[in-house]
Amino acid sequence: MKSLHVMGKSGVAIALLLLGGAGWMAACSDDDNSGTSRGDAGQDATPRDTGAQQDTSTQDTGSQACHAQRPPVASAKLAFSSGLANYDAAYGKALGVIQADVKNGVFIAGQNWDQVWTRDTSYSIDLGAGLLYPDVAKKTLEGMTEDDAFGKVWIQDKAGHFGGWPNLSDAIVGAQGAWSLYLTTGDQALLEWSYGITANSLKRAERDVFKSDAGLFGGCSSFMESNSGYPKKYENTKTGLAETKALSTNLLYYRGYVVAAKMATLLNKPSEAAGFEAKAEALKKAINDRLWMADKGYYAYFEEKDGTKEPKMEGTGESFAILWGVADASKTQSILEKTHITQWGIPCLWPQYADWMQYDAGDADYYHNGMVWPFVQGYWGWASTQSKNVPRFQYEFDRIRALSEKNETFQEFYTPEDGHPDGSPRQLWSASGYLSMVYHGIFGMTFEPTGVTFAPVVPPAFAQSTLDNIPYRGMTLHASVTGTGTEVAKFSVDGTEQADHRIPSNLTGAHRVDIVMTQCGQN
Repeated sequence: MKSLHVMGKSGVAIALLLLGGAGWMAACSDDDNSGTSRGDAGQDATPRDTGAQQDTSTQDTGSQACHAQRPPVASAKLAFSSGLANYDAAYGKALGVIQADVKNGVFIAGQNWDQVWTRDTSYSIDLGAGLLYPDVAKKTLEGMTEDDAFGKVWIQDKAGHFGGWPNLSDAIVGAQGAWSLYLTTGDQALLEWSYGITANSLKRAERDVFKSDAGLFGGCSSFMESNSGYPKKYENTKTGLAETKALSTNLLYYRGYVVAAKMATLLNKPSEAAGFEAKAEALKKAINDRLWMADKGYYAYFEEKDGTKEPKMEGTGESFAILWGVADASKTQSILEKTHITQWGIPCLWPQYADWMQYDAGDADYYHNGMVWPFVQGYWGWASTQSKNVPRFQYEFDRIRALSEKNETFQEFYTPEDGHPDGSPRQLWSASGYLSMVYHGIFGMTFEPTGVTFAPVVPPAFAQSTLDNIPYRGMTLHASVTGTGTEVAKFSVDGTEQADHRIPSNLTGAHRVDIVMTQCGQN
């Protein structure tokens, strides 16, 4: 249950065109999500329908690279086209949802959550919304702070069942949102400002919620802040959860230390960077020592005050452990194999709690109890690409697409039995989860301080895909993918082949990149 707070990624050919200029985006929306974004507001906003869906069950495994088709002409609007009409429509719907969730220049969480939330904003920026709306993302982040004795810190979201800090302690998620936005914009002022907020927030957490006996941080699992996400004994507690140590929240603190170290390095603060790196390594060890369940093959949802593990899996936590390198290769493989996936995608936790199955009650009595949340699907799909697990990525991408067809919007969450839409309509992070499947999956984009790399993970049905007018620093990206697979055979920039599969962050103007991979897609 939420409450208000003050704002306080054989033959694939990828053709990429980087177009300079500020007017990068024209509106693309569903019929029920009208409006415009910056750029040419007069452009037709209907997503392109470029063909019927193809069967995704077979794959050409030939070793010869496909012949790169002539790259299509870049669209004049923001669009994704794959030749699979329903995937393309879902992308257009996601754009419309995100556009509609910009209010007074900032991101709101959704139709029924008409305010700024630290975690909703940060996850959405990271998943893809920040790439499309950098100015909105920055303004939203700047309002997500509160005062502490150490100075400004990331503001902690509050919930009706469990209250706020220190029961809820995932405010450090703001660091990931800010870092993601810096990577796609290169905004030095943002870097300097967010470093201070992040450093202060880490100090606050070390003072208030760090459990030195366990080497872990206490507090509720990130976003699972309702009775339905916990055993009955924690119902409506305002203090008990502060003594538990959640997987996702500890992974956010690990990431917070890593991000702080990266920021400090860029700001020429080597001793501070070293301190954060040491703390990150210590926390990583504690997470693996105390929360890994070898018998289950994945991490525990949380640890009780007495050190007992809660033997459930947590969708965000398992995903973060893979994405951020806390899980090694062996653990990653195990997590991808052993994590329970419902017929509608990864649940937020599993198995479900028997006490919170009252679907005929208010959603706060079940909505964190194994429901399918699209933003969690976005992170799970992204995590799957890290080990080039095409089947796992393909399944989750297909499921989030199917859920988007349940009604006219991206819902907050869906029931795992039948995919019934539930919670708030027009949810920001749900739409952002779909964008991540395209950006981090099909096109395999990884943003770094010095550039963006491409490592596509393309299911067999995606014979040709295009992505138009994606803003990146001083550029705009147009990309096309012909074929499928994960192995790059050729990467060229402006007709010149190069060994590294990346675009440096300092380019401006118009550029074309062609990527050829080693498997052919279905035709």
